[in-house]
Amino acid sequence: MTEPGNRLPARTWPLLTIVLYLFVNRAWADAPQPKVEDVVRKLQGRYDATKDFTADFTQAVEAVTLGKPLESSGQVFFKRPGRMRWEFLEPEKQTIVADGQTLWVYQPEHHQVLKAPFRAAFQSATPVSFLFGVGELSKDFDPSLVPSPGARVIRLKLVPKQEHEIGVLVLDVDPQSYDIAAAEVTDPLGNVTRLKFSNLKRDVGLADSKFTFTTPPGTDVVEPPVNP
Repeated sequence: MTEPGNRLPARTWPLLTIVLYLFVNRAWADAPQPKVEDVVRKLQGRYDATKDFTADFTQAVEAVTLGKPLESSGQVFFKRPGRMRWEFLEPEKQTIVADGQTLWVYQPEHHQVLKAPFRAAFQSATPVSFLFGVGELSKDFDPSLVPSPGARVIRLKLVPKQEHEIGVLVLDVDPQSYDIAAAEVTDPLGNVTRLKFSNLKRDVGLADSKFTFTTPPGTDVVEPPVNP
């Protein structure tokens, strides 16, 4: 029995999935592939030569304890060295700011901001560390290339050499510009965060004031305990 409309019977999907997987992986094997060392070198070089950039983003978080992904969107701003700003606009507002010294996570609906030392939050093996200029892909990660079904990108898998509790990072890299089109982080618990970037603009001359944070009146500041 077929399903309504033009949809294929549900029982055919497993077979089609297998066929598609074999086709895609055969195409990956047959096509000329770049060397992983060249991809890492060009990607690192692209961001080493970048002073700042902005982009729109969408994020989907798939947590093992949740029934459906948590989706959000907004804008992101980076400036080397060590500065970033994430402005979550949908479905609720949230701002994450790093000025190179301090990391702030502001949740206006809860009238609360989390404050932490930047270096404690972003060690060299942190997935986005090379964007800040505080990490090196070839030094901090074991890289490998993996197939990218249905997407005209280079898919680079990065496994931290030391900080294994951070998780595994997979980047979708534009083969022409070596911009990052998407990123996926899987933590040790199996939670997956997927980010997609669009409208990326490079070297726009972002002011340092973009990366400062002033605690609004009536906001509670929460800081992690200091290790003795």
